[in-house]
Amino acid sequence: MTISRRGISTLIVLVALVCGGMVLLPTQAEACSALETDCGDEAEQEGPDDAFQSSGNVKGQLNTPTKSCSVYANGGGMGMHCVTVGGDAKTLRERFGDQKLQMCRYSEIPPTIEAPYNASESEGRFMLMTCLGNIDFDTYSGGPDRTLDISIVFVEHGTDIEDRDNGITRFLWDSFNDDKPMPVPFMQTKPNSTPLVGIPTYFTFRWMDPLRKTVVADGPYEGRANGGPFREINEGGVVMRARATKIVVDPRQEGIKAATCDPETPYREGADPKDQPANACSITFERSSASARKYATKPIPSNIKDAFYADVTVTWQVTYGPAGGDMRTLGDGFTMRLRQVLPVQEVQAPNQPPAVIY
Repeated sequence: MTISRRGISTLIVLVALVCGGMVLLPTQAEACSALETDCGDEAEQEGPDDAFQSSGNVKGQLNTPTKSCSVYANGGGMGMHCVTVGGDAKTLRERFGDQKLQMCRYSEIPPTIEAPYNASESEGRFMLMTCLGNIDFDTYSGGPDRTLDISIVFVEHGTDIEDRDNGITRFLWDSFNDDKPMPVPFMQTKPNSTPLVGIPTYFTFRWMDPLRKTVVADGPYEGRANGGPFREINEGGVVMRARATKIVVDPRQEGIKAATCDPETPYREGADPKDQPANACSITFERSSASARKYATKPIPSNIKDAFYADVTVTWQVTYGPAGGDMRTLGDGFTMRLRQVLPVQEVQAPNQPPAVIY
């Protein structure tokens, strides 16, 4: 990816964690000092605004003999804030006075994320910037609308990127450990990494934590290399669980139907189509993606060439309750929708691995 610098910096917002939810939007903004309180708030959006969408927040309350907890979830994630009964329930302002909150932190871009091309190495470098936002200082833990924005930003040499350490900064940054994004499904097609026309294409997924860029293999998916559509938070005797109930792959093309699938998306490596599991997730493409733009039922961004721009929609069920006790359902289901590039070829390309043709 080549990105030209305009003004001071170019920023690509990767994730905004809003009470556990996410929004992925390409944006542009100035690089912020680690102590600025409006870091990234005035970002100007550009490009497609629907690369990632999730349903809105739903909140619930759980009281145990020792804790009072607010729980919340949406299609992007879930979280909880708990106060010990009889403990210190004072607001941030009451507890920390006029301490200065460090709103943004900088770190090196992890090797699992492709850094933008840097045409101005003599002037600065790209770094990962994480910023708190929408903090309500008259609440115990920052309020239900607090956000965590994670971005790639161009940082000029000499910018103050040092971490500060005080009570309010430690408390609010550590409190995001109780929020978890839903695993994000990264599409993997079988038996060919690039689907071929007329050959059944099976969809499997690698389920990744969008913040840590690691596979999420919780609960029943523990030990699985690709993880699975399940997430659990267990804090101080209070449990939240998210399970996917279905996943839909829609190429967004005239004449090509969407596939509604079991979130397990099982696939038997090396087996013929007739021997694949009955609930396998598949589409047989009757044409290549060379004409994707002509037959698209939804706009395709200009930087995507000769590929379908598929919707991948996951429906989540979230439950919560005391550990070992009865679980309650939060809301009536949450939707996560991503758009992912899906090229389909008429014949095998020279640089592709050997194709499987049944």
